[in-house]
Amino acid sequence: GGQFKREVTVDGQSHLLLIREEAGAPDAQFASWADAVIFVFSLENESSFEEVTQLHALLSDLRGTSDVALALVGTQDKISSSSPRVVEDARARALCGDMRRCLYYETCATYGLNVER
Repeated sequence: GGQFKREVTVDGQSHLLLIREEAGAPDAQFASWADAVIFVFSLENESSFEEVTQLHALLSDLRGTSDVALALVGTQDKISSSSPRVVEDARARALCGDMRRCLYYETCATYGLNVER
């Protein structure tokens, strides 16, 4: 994974985000370090959606998530006539509701949908 910095302004205040890109399951060190987690899955890939559920459960076991801000992001970039959408909006929103304190977004880098959110 990579590490990135990004400055954002929220309610008139500047904040520096320190972002770590992680692949695979979180470990105890990551779980204790994170203030927020963004789970990303592909809307045309059922197994990527199921993996998010497993990763959230593991994070909850390591740390609990009541004090961690969560976001669930479904990407549309690989959806096509030969690779249709398989994860519907209602299922993704239901998972987000189960996670609590979770925001849900769909994004498409190809068309710029919610890329800056």
